[in-house]
Amino acid sequence: MRSAPTTISTREKIIDSALGLFAERGIEASSLRQVAKACDVSPALVVHHFGGKEGLVEAVDDRALRKFGDVYASDVQAEGADLLRQRAAQTTRVMREHPTVYAYIGRALIERTPGTVRFFRVLIERGRREIDRLATAGALREDIDRSWVTLQHFFLIWAPLSFMPLLGDVLDGPLLDESNLDRWVNANVELLEKGIYR
Repeated sequence: MRSAPTTISTREKIIDSALGLFAERGIEASSLRQVAKACDVSPALVVHHFGGKEGLVEAVDDRALRKFGDVYASDVQAEGADLLRQRAAQTTRVMREHPTVYAYIGRALIERTPGTVRFFRVLIERGRREIDRLATAGALREDIDRSWVTLQHFFLIWAPLSFMPLLGDVLDGPLLDESNLDRWVNANVELLEKGIYR
């Protein structure tokens, strides 16, 4: 039986391995044994650190949401179309830097972990504040349904990530590949700025 010293670095290694495995295969489909094998430790050591799969998922949620929060910590000082384009550039940069985090959160939103329930609420609240700010600045139509615009912004980013395993064939490659990521973010900006129908 393999084992490793019970140190902070070992705990972090287990979380990182679980994050990658969950992002690739899904949370429900990944076992503690598979996580242990991926980071070359015994399943007993994983249980020792996290008490079981529920504790491990909670730790992975915390890691992913903290990383997401860190990269979006700086506020964008812009309005209207400038805000939209700056947010799009920021999103593209962060997805390139942390693809596994985004892939994990997309999976976790579908599987509805406790962490992503909190994450969803935070994102919707933050998004609504931005929509209200844009409306106050006169950047949105006066008759806009602010609640649904907030949700539509959310879905444009997180729905493709949640269905990422299915999109590879449609896009001829992974969603977060350089060319597909650029096309996706640019299409979102075009949709929001110009609409679709004539």
